[in-house]
Amino acid sequence: MVNLDLLFKPRSLAVIGISKDPGRGGGFIWWKIRAQGFPGKKYPVSRSCSDLEGIPCYPSLTDIGEPVDLVIAAIPAAGVEKLLAECARKGVKFVVIHAAGFAELGEEGKGLQERVLKIARQNNMRLVGPNCMGIFCPEARLNTIVEIEESDARPGGVAFSGQSGWATEHFVVGGNARGLRFSKVISSGNQADLNFIDFLAYFGSDPSTKVICAYTEGLTRGREVLNLAFQVSKTKPVIVWKSGFSPAGTRAALSHSGSVTGNREVWLGAARSAGIITAEGFEDLVDLAVAFSSPPYPKGQKVGIMAEAGGGGIAAADACEKLGLEVRPFSPGLRGRLTAFLKDYLPPFSGTSNPLDLVWLPRETALTICTRSIEMMAEEVDSVIMMSYMPFAVPEILPSFIEALAQLRERLHLPIYLVPPYAAVAGEAMKILTLACLPAFPSFERAARAVSATSSWQANKDGYTV
Repeated sequence: MVNLDLLFKPRSLAVIGISKDPGRGGGFIWWKIRAQGFPGKKYPVSRSCSDLEGIPCYPSLTDIGEPVDLVIAAIPAAGVEKLLAECARKGVKFVVIHAAGFAELGEEGKGLQERVLKIARQNNMRLVGPNCMGIFCPEARLNTIVEIEESDARPGGVAFSGQSGWATEHFVVGGNARGLRFSKVISSGNQADLNFIDFLAYFGSDPSTKVICAYTEGLTRGREVLNLAFQVSKTKPVIVWKSGFSPAGTRAALSHSGSVTGNREVWLGAARSAGIITAEGFEDLVDLAVAFSSPPYPKGQKVGIMAEAGGGGIAAADACEKLGLEVRPFSPGLRGRLTAFLKDYLPPFSGTSNPLDLVWLPRETALTICTRSIEMMAEEVDSVIMMSYMPFAVPEILPSFIEALAQLRERLHLPIYLVPPYAAVAGEAMKILTLACLPAFPSFERAARAVSATSSWQANKDGYTV
């Protein structure tokens, strides 16, 4: 394993290619690093300006009189080879190369990439990129990837390695909107040096990381990746979205990051054997990260469904059984207890089998009905998928719902998955619920997928077959 501590949490860094324009490459990165309050030493390097708001700029990296752990190169590809020679003389440990114009452009670019890599290897220096967006590490208050609100940049347990800058930005922004919080995020680009296997090994041993996610176009050292994933996935979920299987996707991957992709069926079989959870696109990747960020996980495949809509219950049951989950009818004894409890709250036409049809909950007793019903259902199910109008349609009720359901989840060790009645207007509530380890999903189908994935991973971890 490569120790990447000084990449994600450097004691000092230099940004090469500073300009006074905060909308351009080096200027954008420099202002972001300053604004986020990175606590380490930071050095702007620029040929075009002598100072930035009173902070002196250095004409070259070698003019800095102190050690530099990390260099962030925001200069054109043509200048990177010379810069790497300076980094070698300076004893720099890590360099992030943002520029495009390397192996993804054909033979000439491939030659430049190989020369740059040769300099790095000869001088015990590690590279991220080229053709990448860099780093996001909330713990270090370091973010060169995409702007998010300071309140959303709190450290969490999700790590991400993305071969695409867009996929990485999208995962940070889209995941944040769903309630994900991150430990470490890396945009790796062409992966000339450090690649997915290095990040997987590091994340696997990183105590801050609980869930590992990735977007990849091509896998180098594929057998080693699979062997490593097999070991890491015994203790941490490894979720991978791999693209580039279609002819058009393969061509695009080659010109985008210089990656050679592969056969979809071979990948799916190999990933399954290695314990990798495969994501089918961006939304599935985020859903899976939300699900695995919200323990406990189901210890079996028996699902209880509770919905304030008969049609919703039917849709949930269909979605679960399509994925091989069990939606068993409740036992006569449980149905009798549910009927006895609900008769004073709900009309007599509500269904007390599985799914449990709660029709339309009275506002003043909604929380009592939901929590008591789940408590009884927990006797016969391993997880609950729940849809209620109240926490989504009446915002002032949401905090009390979260408190009650969180206490119930902890006491019963029962995973509870929430689905809003109208996902289009429930974004903020879904985020708040997920942050409280009550994972929320836009549809019953996506909630069922989350139950299926988490229960299968738990079964593999515990050594039993589902």
